[in-house]
Amino acid sequence: ATTRALASMSIPAYARQNLAWAARPPGPQSFWHAVGTAVRGIGRQIDAVGVGLQGDCAYHEKLVMPVTAVAVGGKAPAIAAAGFVAPSANLVGDVSMGEGATAWYASLLRGDCGKPTSVGAGSQIGDRATVTSSQIGAQTWIGAGATLVDCSVGDGASIGLGATVCAGASVADGAVLTAGGGVPAGGGGAPPREPYPPDDSDQP
Repeated sequence: ATTRALASMSIPAYARQNLAWAARPPGPQSFWHAVGTAVRGIGRQIDAVGVGLQGDCAYHEKLVMPVTAVAVGGKAPAIAAAGFVAPSANLVGDVSMGEGATAWYASLLRGDCGKPTSVGAGSQIGDRATVTSSQIGAQTWIGAGATLVDCSVGDGASIGLGATVCAGASVADGAVLTAGGGVPAGGGGAPPREPYPPDDSDQP
């Protein structure tokens, strides 16, 4: 039992999340979502009965649970294929995440401003990053604290920590925007990633 506990502690949080997702019950997820909603509703009713029995001695939970997905105008985030969505991440409106894409802690993805937001397969949205009405390509990295508004980012691109990509701008495939950098409104991309210079180990 101790070995098993130590092994579980060594697995990163995102890996545990993926294992939990892989171990979900078979069948349509809409069915299990309905069952889970019903069970949680029964749990709240049982809690209310317990509070009534305890009277003035009852403890009331004050912790506000984080909002992960919010439907706006009948359009809800599509995250079934995502590899990981942090509990404190917020996805609002018409947002779609590709296979294996991730949205990390306190990130915000908005598709409620007239245009959808899409995140390509295998892409990562870093902690506290904000993505609004933008299209993110596949295998792209959006650094922590970055801000993207009404823009497009190509496949395999890298947006550095705290960088800003303004409305109407585009970042090309494989481009790199350094930490704290910016692309102005309507601007065209960051420079492409340069290959590493050869060293002695590369010589025949």
